[in-house]
Amino acid sequence: MKMMDEDRGYYFGFPKGRYTEALAGLACTKVNTCHTSSIPLAEFWQPANLGRIGEILGRAISGFCPESDLKYFEFPTEAMWKGEKIGNPSMTDLMIIGPSHKIAVEGKMTEYVRYREKTIRDWLNESERAKDVTFRRHLLSAWLNYIHEAGCTGIADYGEFFRDCKDVAYQFLHRTASACSKAGIEKGTMPVLVYQLFFDVNGREHIAKMEEFKCELRRWASLLKLRNMKFVIFSVPVTNMREVWERFGSMRGELFDLMQREAIYKFDFGGIAVETVLDAEMPSKRLAVKDNESMV
Repeated sequence: MKMMDEDRGYYFGFPKGRYTEALAGLACTKVNTCHTSSIPLAEFWQPANLGRIGEILGRAISGFCPESDLKYFEFPTEAMWKGEKIGNPSMTDLMIIGPSHKIAVEGKMTEYVRYREKTIRDWLNESERAKDVTFRRHLLSAWLNYIHEAGCTGIADYGEFFRDCKDVAYQFLHRTASACSKAGIEKGTMPVLVYQLFFDVNGREHIAKMEEFKCELRRWASLLKLRNMKFVIFSVPVTNMREVWERFGSMRGELFDLMQREAIYKFDFGGIAVETVLDAEMPSKRLAVKDNESMV
C-alpha cells in the first residue's frame, strides 16, 4: 500500500504522479465490462510490477526504465490540419515518455475476440455526404503527417496512402501517429508502438483469435511501410479470466478503486512473450533535416 501511494510518475490529469490518483481518474472513464482492457492494463502497470516489466520490455526497448519514465493513462494526441485542431483526439491507453523514447501502449483483451477492427475503408464509407468524406480524408492526412514528419513511413504521398492503405485499421493509424507526434530519430526521440495483448491462458479460442490479430498487426505495419521506429507486440497470459467474471461480472469503473486494496487479475509473468515486429536504433550521429518538412 505504501508503494502504491508514492510518486512513481503515473498521470491521469493529476499533478503529483501517484498511481492511486491515476486509478481515481480511470474510475471515471467508460468501462463496458470487467473484462475491458483498461482494467488489466492499469493493474499490470502498478508500481510493484515495474521492475519485472522493465526487465522484460527493456530487451526490446533500449533505455526503457518504467520506474522513472513518465506514464500517462488516456493520453490525448490532437490531429492538426492547416494549423487547426480537427476531429477528436487519439486517446492512447498508456503513453510512456522517457529521455530518448516515446512509447504508445495500446491494450487489448477481449476486443480482438469479439469484433473486427474498423479499417480506413470502413471508416470512410460510414458517411455518404461529400463534406463529411472530405473532412475524414483531411483527418486521415493529419495522422499520416505525424508519421511522415517523424521519418517513420516509406509512403511517398497522400495518393499512395489512399490507394494502398485503406485496409489498415483506422485505430492502428492514429495510435502509430500518437507515438510519432513530436518524436523521431532525428529529434532524438525513438517512437515506439506497443500492442499489449492480454489473453486467457485457458481459452483456446482466445489464443487463436490473438494469433489472428497479430497477423493483422504485422500486415498493417507493412502496408504503412513503417520504418525508423520500434513496433512491439507484448502478449500477457491471464490465469484467472473466468474467476474475474464470476466474482466481478457486475462491476465496472469501481474496479479501479478496488484495485488499490486487492488483486483483480493474475498475470503469468513467466509466460509473457515479446515480439519485435519492427526495430530501429538511434544513430550515433543524427543527420540534419529540413525545417517544417511535411507530406506533399
